[in-house]
Amino acid sequence: MHPIKKICIIRLSSLGDIILSFPLAAKLKRKFPDAELHYVTRAKYKDAAGLQPSIDKILLLEDSLNDLRKKMKDEKYDLIIDIHKNLKSLYLKTFNARKTVAYKKDTIKKFLLVKFKLNLFERIIPVWERYLLAAEKLIGEYGDFETGTLKIENQKFVEGDYIVIAPSARHFTKTYPAVKFIEAVRKFREMSDLKIVLTGDGSERDTTICKIVESNCDGMMNLCGKLSIKELASVLAGSKAVFCNDSAVLHLAEAVGKRVTAVFGSTVKEFGFFPQLPGSAVMEVNELSCRPCTHFGRESCPLGHFKCMNEINLEIKL
Repeated sequence: MHPIKKICIIRLSSLGDIILSFPLAAKLKRKFPDAELHYVTRAKYKDAAGLQPSIDKILLLEDSLNDLRKKMKDEKYDLIIDIHKNLKSLYLKTFNARKTVAYKKDTIKKFLLVKFKLNLFERIIPVWERYLLAAEKLIGEYGDFETGTLKIENQKFVEGDYIVIAPSARHFTKTYPAVKFIEAVRKFREMSDLKIVLTGDGSERDTTICKIVESNCDGMMNLCGKLSIKELASVLAGSKAVFCNDSAVLHLAEAVGKRVTAVFGSTVKEFGFFPQLPGSAVMEVNELSCRPCTHFGRESCPLGHFKCMNEINLEIKL
């Protein structure tokens, strides 16, 4: 076999998926310590990919797919691992390496589970493991989920002991209602005066939800929209525990070794994005016949009752 001296991972989006690719990058670097490891992603996720110290070079999809393909061709890769697997990634990798491999999406199984509630998943395989399975023959035995030493900010952003709450998510049906987060915080306040840090990106959705929670609860520190990805990782790493939705914060928190309690509404564990660390947990309503109603998330409950979230009573415990 031709020696592997240059490897490329393709994952164009999104933030959570990129974080879940870090075990693959770390294990590839250990298996091929003398090889260059490159990572292809969209420009908006450059800083996220930059958290992983095993990655030597990041190539960005900006305006032109053709330009990126040419840059990849010039690199003369021995191996390209496609963990995005769409038409763009197919175009980028074809004839651009001596060998290419791709991960299995299980698209049909997900479709049948969402549309007909037909569960054909014999085993629930987490996304990070699916990525590793794509390169299984190259890596060999890859072991359990592991956290890595990420490139995070050393600065301390929050003094004292605290927990982190990320009350928002990209889609409505993946977002635990703000009023219920407020109820959970108030109950927690009866038992503890531990500082609570709110996080989120700078989007109007995240900002609005964090402001609602902050204005209705005491002892909150609202850092929503104020942190870079490296700074957010640092804040998560310094916390006692993290509470969030099925969102990228879940995966980033676990990547820095933090226990997470995640609230799952319209999505389910079969999709692969559930917590992995001992002590982490998922809060969900398993008995609903309408669940899951989506793979990615919806902007409203299709049946109007939103029971998958409204029937969960989150308990904030350390």
